[in-house]
Amino acid sequence: MSIKKLFALVLVMAMSLTLLAGCAQTATTAAPAATTAAAGETTTAAPAAGEKKVVGVMIADMSAQFQAYIMDGMKRQAEQYPDYDFVFVDGKFDSATQMNQAENFISQGVDALIYIPGDAEASVNLVNKVVEANIPIIGCNTKVKEMDKLTTYAGSDTVESGRILMEGIAQVMGGKGDLIELQGFYGHEPQIERHNGVLETLANYPDMKIIKEDSGEWSRDKGMQKMENILQSDLAGKFQGVVCHNDEMAIGAMKALDAAGMLDGMVVAGIDATPEALKYLKEGKLALTVFQDALGQGSMAIDLAVKVIKGEQVEKEVMVPYVLVMPEEADKYLAIYDSLK
Repeated sequence: MSIKKLFALVLVMAMSLTLLAGCAQTATTAAPAATTAAAGETTTAAPAAGEKKVVGVMIADMSAQFQAYIMDGMKRQAEQYPDYDFVFVDGKFDSATQMNQAENFISQGVDALIYIPGDAEASVNLVNKVVEANIPIIGCNTKVKEMDKLTTYAGSDTVESGRILMEGIAQVMGGKGDLIELQGFYGHEPQIERHNGVLETLANYPDMKIIKEDSGEWSRDKGMQKMENILQSDLAGKFQGVVCHNDEMAIGAMKALDAAGMLDGMVVAGIDATPEALKYLKEGKLALTVFQDALGQGSMAIDLAVKVIKGEQVEKEVMVPYVLVMPEEADKYLAIYDSLK
């Protein structure tokens, strides 16, 4: 082969490699950032072929049982989207931690964020930063201070859960009796709205009143501790029911009452319908619970994130209903959790 022909062959090969490199670079170019369309609907460009999208998932506290179930629902639904990576982080109910996590996700250029705030008040700056970065933000389970800035939201009507809880307790107690109310962390959106729902329903029952309010901080241990303190006070024996903002606090209060030999005839109830609460419901140690569909909220948040990234229109809010659960219905709801096994 002549030197001229050899040089020509090398030149052709070099040009071919350059073109191939250019094509590969084009195939992995990121899609444009999200933009907010009219009427609160959000659209983004569809993912490029072969590109894997990344969704940051910010859980308020993975050690909180109900949020763990939301995460179970998310992870199960995430399996339906093999072309997406879902990165879960634990906020540990700490606003500063969640802010740092959001900033990290922003710097990584994730395609969307799913956000369960630990504190609605502290959510303002975090949401603003995400919005300013043109990253879609999907709220889940707990509302933020400025809901209009979210791309969309998957959750339930928290005020309604308080109404349903109090109505169920009123029916079991025959519309009469004094109550202790154990609330979540003061300032948390569910604490505020569930308390409001309880008060709205209680206004319909003049022979019922709350004689003591306290925060059990969503925790079984705290709920038990607060009830032990009440039983050592002059309120012991002066109430007939315990209204709890979640099942974990209800279980803690129930255990304290049981240990003190004061559970018989006491109406103890909570919200969430967790598996353990449902078992105590069957045993007659809890009077009722309110089913909050953790799996449904979690899976809906995942679906919404994918739809937003794909450029599909989504509703501003998607609400999953609460349902009153009485002892005879416990097995029906336990079967929902059994499906995860």
